[in-house]
Amino acid sequence: MIRVRFAPSPTGYIHLGNVRTALFNYLYAKRGGGKFILRVEDTDRERSKPEYRQALMEDLLWMGLRWDEGPEVGGEFGPYVQSERLAIYEEHIARLIREGKAYECYVTEQETEEMKYLAKIEKRPPRFDNRGRSFSRAEIDKRKAAGIKPTVRFKIESPLLTLHDMIRGEVTFNLDDMVGDFVIRRADGMPTFHLVVCVDDALMKITHVIRGEDHLSNTPKHMLLLGAMGYEPPAYGHLSLINGPGGEPLSKRMESISIRAFRKAGFLPEALCNYIALLGWSPGDDREILTWPELQALFDLSRVSRSSSNYDPEKFSWLNGQHLRLLSEGDFVRRAVTFLKPLGLPYPDEEVAAILPVFKDNVEHFDQLPERLKVLADEFEYEKPELWIRTPAAKGLLEKASALLDEFAAERMPSYEKFLEKLKPLAAVKGKDLFMPLRVSWTGREHGPELKRIFPVLGAARLKKRTLRALALHAL
Repeated sequence: MIRVRFAPSPTGYIHLGNVRTALFNYLYAKRGGGKFILRVEDTDRERSKPEYRQALMEDLLWMGLRWDEGPEVGGEFGPYVQSERLAIYEEHIARLIREGKAYECYVTEQETEEMKYLAKIEKRPPRFDNRGRSFSRAEIDKRKAAGIKPTVRFKIESPLLTLHDMIRGEVTFNLDDMVGDFVIRRADGMPTFHLVVCVDDALMKITHVIRGEDHLSNTPKHMLLLGAMGYEPPAYGHLSLINGPGGEPLSKRMESISIRAFRKAGFLPEALCNYIALLGWSPGDDREILTWPELQALFDLSRVSRSSSNYDPEKFSWLNGQHLRLLSEGDFVRRAVTFLKPLGLPYPDEEVAAILPVFKDNVEHFDQLPERLKVLADEFEYEKPELWIRTPAAKGLLEKASALLDEFAAERMPSYEKFLEKLKPLAAVKGKDLFMPLRVSWTGREHGPELKRIFPVLGAARLKKRTLRALALHAL
């Protein structure tokens, strides 16, 4: 059975790059009848925060990525939070030392940094020179007496390694050019990412690891480490990275591309899944709008590109707008009300629910709705009143409209078309000179939703009050 995992670090809000990895793992597992596991890598004590851990789980669930095993769900291979697995890691480290595959290294951090600096000057790879392997007992005792705490390093004995990557094909590494013996336990006693990820992947029976290409250089280390511990490495696939709008690499410090920010802006989860799936994958045709069921049915890892992708916020907004159009009117209102409720807008709930369908086809995400809903406010500033209201022709038109609105006051959903049909023969103007004074008098703005949509929602009595308020400008 396919078993994949998403293993984020709770050191910030998850963003597009993180969550695309989660999505591709989820889709790969579900398409193959496998399991999607969530594992929290929180061994970075200083930067890991409980609130980020909670947020990442909430964001995944909001997107529809429900894990089969993991925190709050459980499973037979738990615990699924690394800080709760420290004893397991220590057992593996002790066995590697006992078998001569790892060693306590008393090389200081300052010495390591000096090695890197010298390599940079000499234009060599910043490779650790393994000097800690050959320290004499006297040298080790001297360093112990000086209070130096050792790291534990894994010995690299086989520098040449070839990986069959599920996305990139054959990839060959020469670790002599890349890295020397690497740290698997820091001087503070905490195991490193390299150690814990290998132990967890092995014990949790992970069959396929799909992750970003920034981990490609780590993979030979992990394959060697897994082999040294007696475990079979999983199959690996490395996704090309997503770049920002300006071509810069995405970072979790870029709050504007966090899933939390997209939720706050009122994007739809199915639109987000659709958009990020297309950042590096294609359904095999020119389709851009894919529903969540279609995405799950069509995803194929063989169609994942090796080329990097660029995040385009305008394209994402457009695509989200297309998904809004796909919603039924009832679903649009329900989701919009859920988004708007915490904002505490000063309008009656029934008025909001009644007018929301008017905006379904002209917003791209829900955070644009508060501005649109200002049409419900009876007090507003007028755009260009001197052009559309304070002219003799506009005054005559509005006086006739005001009188005519009385005929429609008793109707629960008055018809704008019928109102207009009766107004036109009475008016001395037409075209823009007819429609714009009405629009600006009723909404304050030159542009906005069609008057035929807002006319029945606001009602004739309310529109008459707004018409009289506009006419009052002539007395000023």
